[in-house]
Amino acid sequence: MSKSTGNFLTLAEAIEKYCADGVRLALADAGDSLDDENVKEEMAEAGLLRLYGLLDWIGQTLKAMFEDGGFGY
Repeated sequence: MSKSTGNFLTLAEAIEKYCADGVRLALADAGDSLDDENVKEEMAEAGLLRLYGLLDWIGQTLKAMFEDGGFGY
């Protein structure tokens, strides 16, 4: 993203477009070095898909465990 190329989003615009969790994931994925990082919109979208996929899997797993009579300890 770059202001000079016209594809810059403010933090508020990014949160409105992707939600706070998506922006957090994209920023965390962009790196932790001292160099300027290139944050791509695809990172936010992919991060959200992974996050919501994981949440869906957890929900399905817990539902199946409780329907089958618990955790089996």
